[in-house]
Amino acid sequence: MKRILILTLGICCMFNLNASPDLTPGDSHYRISLNQNINLQLHNIKVQQVFQLIEQQIDRKFIYRSDREIFKKIITINIANASLEEVLSLLKNQVDLDFKITENGILVKELASSKRNSIQKKGILKGHVIDDTGNPVPGATIFDQKSGIGTVTDFEGDFSLEIVSSDRPVNLKVSYMGYQTQFIEITDPDETIAIQLLPNTESLNEVVITGQGADVRKKRLPTQVTTINSEELDKIPSQRIDQQLAAKLPNAQINLTGGQAGATSIIRARGVNSAFLSSTPIIYLDGVRMDNLNTQMQLGGTSQGAAISAIADIPMDNIDKIEYINGGAAATLYGSDAANGVIQIFTKKGGSKGTNITVEAQSGIETPTTDFLHFDRTKDLLFRNGVYQKYRLNLNGKSESGFGYTFSGSFRKSSGVQIEDQNKNMKADFSTGFRASLSDKIDYESSFIYVHNEYKRNRNGNQGGYTGLWFAEDGASKITGPGFNNRLDELSQEEYDEIKDFVRRAEALQDNQIIVNRFTSSQIFKYRPIENLSIRFTGGLDYRAQDQSVVVTNEYLSATRGAEVVDEGSIQNVQRNYLGITLELTAQHKYNTGDFSFITTGGGQFFRTEDHQILYSGSNIRDGAQTISDAAVKDSDEFLAQVLNYGVYLQENLGYKDKLFLDLGIRGDRNPSFGDNIGTQFYPKAGVSYMLSSEPWYKNTVVNSLRIRGSYGRAGNLPPAFANEKTIRFDGFAGDQAAYFGQPGNDDLKPEKTTTVEGGIDVALLNNRIKFSAGYYRSLTADALFYIPPSPSSGYAVSQLFNIGEIENHGLELSATFVPIQTDAVSLSINASFNTLNNEVLNSGGAPPFNINGFSARTLQTVVQEGYPIGFLRGNFGTFDSNGVLEATEPQSFLGSTIPDIFGNFGLNFSYKNFNLFANGSYQAGGFAHNWDAQFRYYYGASEDFIPQGEIDANGRANWLSFTNRFVEKTDFLKVRTIGASYSLVSQKATFYKSIVFGVSAVNPINIAASTFDPEATISGAAQGQGGASTGGISYATYSAPRQFLGSVKINF
Repeated sequence: MKRILILTLGICCMFNLNASPDLTPGDSHYRISLNQNINLQLHNIKVQQVFQLIEQQIDRKFIYRSDREIFKKIITINIANASLEEVLSLLKNQVDLDFKITENGILVKELASSKRNSIQKKGILKGHVIDDTGNPVPGATIFDQKSGIGTVTDFEGDFSLEIVSSDRPVNLKVSYMGYQTQFIEITDPDETIAIQLLPNTESLNEVVITGQGADVRKKRLPTQVTTINSEELDKIPSQRIDQQLAAKLPNAQINLTGGQAGATSIIRARGVNSAFLSSTPIIYLDGVRMDNLNTQMQLGGTSQGAAISAIADIPMDNIDKIEYINGGAAATLYGSDAANGVIQIFTKKGGSKGTNITVEAQSGIETPTTDFLHFDRTKDLLFRNGVYQKYRLNLNGKSESGFGYTFSGSFRKSSGVQIEDQNKNMKADFSTGFRASLSDKIDYESSFIYVHNEYKRNRNGNQGGYTGLWFAEDGASKITGPGFNNRLDELSQEEYDEIKDFVRRAEALQDNQIIVNRFTSSQIFKYRPIENLSIRFTGGLDYRAQDQSVVVTNEYLSATRGAEVVDEGSIQNVQRNYLGITLELTAQHKYNTGDFSFITTGGGQFFRTEDHQILYSGSNIRDGAQTISDAAVKDSDEFLAQVLNYGVYLQENLGYKDKLFLDLGIRGDRNPSFGDNIGTQFYPKAGVSYMLSSEPWYKNTVVNSLRIRGSYGRAGNLPPAFANEKTIRFDGFAGDQAAYFGQPGNDDLKPEKTTTVEGGIDVALLNNRIKFSAGYYRSLTADALFYIPPSPSSGYAVSQLFNIGEIENHGLELSATFVPIQTDAVSLSINASFNTLNNEVLNSGGAPPFNINGFSARTLQTVVQEGYPIGFLRGNFGTFDSNGVLEATEPQSFLGSTIPDIFGNFGLNFSYKNFNLFANGSYQAGGFAHNWDAQFRYYYGASEDFIPQGEIDANGRANWLSFTNRFVEKTDFLKVRTIGASYSLVSQKATFYKSIVFGVSAVNPINIAASTFDPEATISGAAQGQGGASTGGISYATYSAPRQFLGSVKINF
């Protein structure tokens, strides 16, 4: 908190915020207080209520006779960053009123009929306002800065504005909540004009839902909520949602752990809060909790190879916006498993009036990322170029009665870049969204989504036997099959042809595939029983069925072993069925009195998830068999986890003069995985947001907006299902049941609790050309879950979870957007973020160090140990004498942290008229990873890299495990994720289309790294099983994500 206070005082001094309490009507401070920015987004509201809402944003009252009928007239007004003069002018244009600003208040006078009739019609300026996608913008404010006359656009985005004919040119100010204000000079007012508004995604007046239970403006929140709209997402031709977000979330890091289709990712925001559970945030789609498994499954997976992520098949083609909160106080209302943050996806449920059709085709080539291959010939041996194609159809619209609808379907096919189509992927999805008013007080929203995803994958990592990269890059070709010269680049053409034939046959004979079917549905009812009270019920489910099949034939084993095999063929099938049900009831009441505004939110949430897995396998099976019915030996296993959580929450957001806000909240949770001695678990929060730039004494013309915020909050991580129970295990022995001790049980087991204190500032300068956000956080996880081995005398052999650990994360979060050029025709926007991270296990509660990734203690592990960061590299540290010969080895030494100290992203967007150019990327520094490929190459004699020649001459390869530190490298990198351009051809006449957008893009075009391996392509680990913690850190036979060069055409009808 001391750092936060110093930072705040420094900012205040820098901007020279001087108070002047004595204000007079002639004083400049008085004028500023009346001309401060006013924001209104009101639909079908009484004039009298408009006055009350304006009074909350200025220091004057309206003086009028409230019993007059004119003040009960219903109007709609939508205006952003407007002065009081502009707002009053707009009201004049909609209601026959006149206003006079005095020292005592704003006098309101009803115009006489004769005066109304005497208004002269000087001329009419007509126009049409659209957004950046070409859709009309209803309710946008059009204001003539010379005459002071204003109007708003109708449902179709059209407007008509009275102007004085002699006023040339006409200077218009066009504004709409959530979009950048446009200033336009019209030299020929006789022509119908077209105006396009660009989104202002960083607006503090933007309304968000995530973390609040209901709609709240960003400026009222003491925490950051990142919003990404559909237009930004459309620019990123990614195949999955986490890949799209990788370069868009300023304060989070998302790294795909490999290039295999559907591979897991490592998502970190504010460090690693748990040494036992994954750092993946929880994900909601239209209020429904999604399956977010991002590690290996409990059955049929491996911690030493690529696993399948449930995030990979979350639909992407009908998204309206995504909101993200990175934990702390913002996540408190999500309770016992929100310590890693929340991603909330909102789908589209309608469009503009009428029916709109969008057809899009995207196609191109995929090329392997070979930047990090050791041997040049590996590219030809294992890879080839592939083809990518995607087709999408979208229908959306709105009826005269306001019924909104969206239908979207897409088909995507990728042949992959590995030979024999070993990484091909096919995905088809269909989604619908509806929005309807069932009555004046009840609205209904619905979404249905179906996804079908098919993957083919080859063997990778440490899966045993032949795997392509291990064979080629690690030098294992020396011991595989008949044995080959493993220095690929030194082979003669004849030798290379022989090894190439071997590899192609080994790849062609593999038969591993995964099929996913997913269905998600959300139903939302909104009820407004009285004015200022809204009640929302959300109910829905997410069902995901994954079928994984691994067929190993005798022919494959014979080909890869170099000897005939006739009785070792096998089939392994794993089925995982996930069902999640979410029910939530939320009520929000808004109340204004005098200078104060209150937003009270309360509700309850229930979710239940079931994860059921069945593994059935057969061995000694004939080639050609597709089921285990013909196997000589059959085996099976089963896993079931059921999680039930229910909680209630209450939140109060108090505002004073729309500039000072206090946010208070608490949630209580109950869960059967808590021990019998543990009751309701509570998660409180408190925070303050202060808009200094809204003060009447604020006079800085350079800094347009200045906000200070600070918060305290707590969120949790749930223990696994049944982890608190004392169990008895059963097994078969001599044909009978045999019982023995299972899990010891823990009646005091409870969730991990992460408490976060944070503070920061948000600044907008030079007419919003520069926007800067800075913050500092410190989070402390108490009651961290650690396994404790049982004492031998207890009779138990299974370790038990206990809440005994303490983990700290702290760091800075900086982000900025700079707009150096912004004219009617040209704009340039640059954004960047910079984050620091310090992670440490402060207290392990006496638990011994344990492995969360890696192998045995004699080789290499990523370890959790008191006094070190989570998942640090631990292995043998060798020192060499002056002759380069191994002198000593220190076993189980600290070899470096796998968690980077610094990370961030960057982006650029340039537009000239209808042309748009964009790029984005990310970077990290300060982390380390182990190059297991290089260590194997050394062992198998394929390379002498990293080790002195003196050691090789003296001891050969015998000490290859005694100096693991020599193969640890920095994982600093800078990667450009996407570069793209588009051109919009907008129809100027009545034609069959509205617009055509042509686009080109390059995905993963540039990699700059300090390591000789891909610093992201590290096996995800989770040695503790499904949902376990992982920090990566080991590069071992893992494929890099391919490059894509794509072209697209999108037609809007």
